[in-house]
Amino acid sequence: MHAIGNSNRGVFDRATRLIHWLTAALMLSVFVLAFSIDLATSRSAHSAFLQLHRSVGLTVWGVTLFRLAWRNFAEYPAWPGDRSQAMRVAAVASEYALYVLLLAQPILGLLQTNAHGDHVNLFFIAQLPALIEKNSLLAHRLLTIHKAVGFSLMTLIVLHVSAALFHHLWRRDDTLTAMLPAAAGWRRDA
Repeated sequence: MHAIGNSNRGVFDRATRLIHWLTAALMLSVFVLAFSIDLATSRSAHSAFLQLHRSVGLTVWGVTLFRLAWRNFAEYPAWPGDRSQAMRVAAVASEYALYVLLLAQPILGLLQTNAHGDHVNLFFIAQLPALIEKNSLLAHRLLTIHKAVGFSLMTLIVLHVSAALFHHLWRRDDTLTAMLPAAAGWRRDA
């Protein structure tokens, strides 16, 4: 089955689209900063990248909490009628897996930072208090889990983007355009 045709799915409200793309930009920043930490050529650059990574990660956590609260007020467009039950289950499961990881990852990072004996200096403005005592063994374990969750998160994001492109390029439905910033202008029938 190649092209299903236009599903005429409605668009997400502006706030939902804004939060979605803000989260995408923040996650891109988190990953760029994470990979930049080890590429730093000085101790001060290493520290700056690390603190920015932590700060942006905690911002993702706050934005995700807001997004989950906003879901209670937002009206989401209906699913395309031709979407199979398996596709719906996969979409919902991956969406909630993303939410779980977006909430868990910053907390894991914060706990790992504290267990390492360090503090988060939120955007170089305020130092957050430690939630747990220094514990080197726990810090090492938390870092291992933090990295594994990070790669899992990256994998889910790649699958999410791939699914959106599959819908747009293969199924030729409005799943992708429903979330684009100027959604109506991207529609095939617009």
